[in-house]
Amino acid sequence: MHILSDTVKPQIDTVNDTVFLLIRQDNKITAMQISERLKISLSTVRRKIKELRDTGKIQRVGSDKTGYWRITE
Repeated sequence: MHILSDTVKPQIDTVNDTVFLLIRQDNKITAMQISERLKISLSTVRRKIKELRDTGKIQRVGSDKTGYWRITE
């Protein structure tokens, strides 16, 4: 019996990856700017940011208006 272990890959969330890359490129980017750049809804961006925060990849430093994102990964 031949098992193809490399065909079972974790599902990749490209929207999360893209949001993460935008934050890495500009740590002062806002959710609204991400929404406009990716042409996705603001609520989707906020949900993706929450997922990134919950998994410990990013952290918000300061306020939403004057703060910035810290990459913690």
